[in-house]
Amino acid sequence: MRGSFGIEFPIVHAAFTAEGKTYKDVGLRYKGGGSYVMSASRLKRNFKVELDHFEEGQRFRGQKKVNLNAGTMDTTHAREALAFAVYRAAGIPAPRTAFAEVTLTVPGKYDNELLGLYTVVEQVDKAFLKSHFKDGGGLLLKPEVRMGNMRGPLSYQGDDWAPYQAALGPKREPTKAEAARVISFIKLVDRAPDEQFRRDIGSYLDVDEFLRFLAITALVANTDSFFTGGHNAYVYLDPATNKIVFIPWDMDLSFGGFFLLGPPEQQAELSLTHPYPGNHKLVDRLLAVPEMSARYQNILKELADNAFAKDKVLAELTTLEKVVKEPLARETKAVAARKENTGFGFGPPGGMPGRQLDLRTWIEKRSASVADQLAGKSKGFVPAGFGFGPPPGGPGGPRPRPGEVLPAPLRDALRLTNEQRRKFDELQKDVDRQVEQLLTEEQRTRLKRMREGGPPGGPGGPGPG
Repeated sequence: MRGSFGIEFPIVHAAFTAEGKTYKDVGLRYKGGGSYVMSASRLKRNFKVELDHFEEGQRFRGQKKVNLNAGTMDTTHAREALAFAVYRAAGIPAPRTAFAEVTLTVPGKYDNELLGLYTVVEQVDKAFLKSHFKDGGGLLLKPEVRMGNMRGPLSYQGDDWAPYQAALGPKREPTKAEAARVISFIKLVDRAPDEQFRRDIGSYLDVDEFLRFLAITALVANTDSFFTGGHNAYVYLDPATNKIVFIPWDMDLSFGGFFLLGPPEQQAELSLTHPYPGNHKLVDRLLAVPEMSARYQNILKELADNAFAKDKVLAELTTLEKVVKEPLARETKAVAARKENTGFGFGPPGGMPGRQLDLRTWIEKRSASVADQLAGKSKGFVPAGFGFGPPPGGPGGPRPRPGEVLPAPLRDALRLTNEQRRKFDELQKDVDRQVEQLLTEEQRTRLKRMREGGPPGGPGGPGPG
């Protein structure tokens, strides 16, 4: 299996013990993209346990797969469970969570070694779909934009299914009708004239559900999301309605934890209507329709008063903090005994991702910003793009140039070999070629100015568009 960084995760034979019962010959692999890279110096990493991979019919509490998320970049170990709880409270189909202390045995190397506290996340699969939809037999997709592929998952690439396979990640082979339906939806979003988009979008997309999904994503500042990277969500074609539904995934960097889009204080001010850098065609086109925009504002107000009500979220956080306190203390002792390097090796002094704002304080600040935005007192913070260090104009280290696949700080932190650096240089050249082909002459000029350190539109500021 491959993560979003294109890393191959082999599946190995293992035994899995839980609640006093041992399940023999299960499949075990690492999981994640950025989280895998960031945990390079640690024994504790994300795992996926596939109970039926080698032994058909094995289940744990009715589940075929168990996701064990290490929370590598979340010092609270509460973000993921808290975020999923908010999505569920908003009526959005979202996985359930639990906590587990995990030990690892590798004969001759580790004997019941305590890795620490993990968030257990329910797998989005047929059993999940059956519990949330009338018909769980529809087409499930897990979009993922791979390195070197500049096209997003909602980019129209013709009427044949093959070009969509890698970006959309279908969990089974689609029928001809399903493939045609998904492609027609993408074509509508990416290419249809405005009048056609307004007329037809409701027949392809569960618009109300999508606006709720967008609203919670913005409210909890889940910036490492489908709207930013085209990943971290499942997409389901519901056969009962023949409409597209979005399901959240990977919440460990929610509540302003995704350091690449700005410091947590800035993300507490994240825009409710534009919670991502650049453009997102589906959102931008939906919110350009007056009645859709009005509906979205109503949904935001409703959710700010219930699912994301400050007192409710803080009460849930208090519960989670009590649960994780003692297991985290035991984990800290185990890590110290192993003398592991728990640093990440790059970022501003005292910074990412260790310099996280106290989560309770962050929620207070976010609630105040949400109130101001809904009252029309503020437009919120729109991320400018990915970068390292403080925002433009402040002191700090260098930022990667726009379009850079793996910036120098990341290369250094990962201790890439010369051969790996050479391959990344080749990949960068290929990405640069694709970027050049996709941009207009004016856009190429603006990108050149940005790479040289000037504003997009030259000395006078941003250009048109």
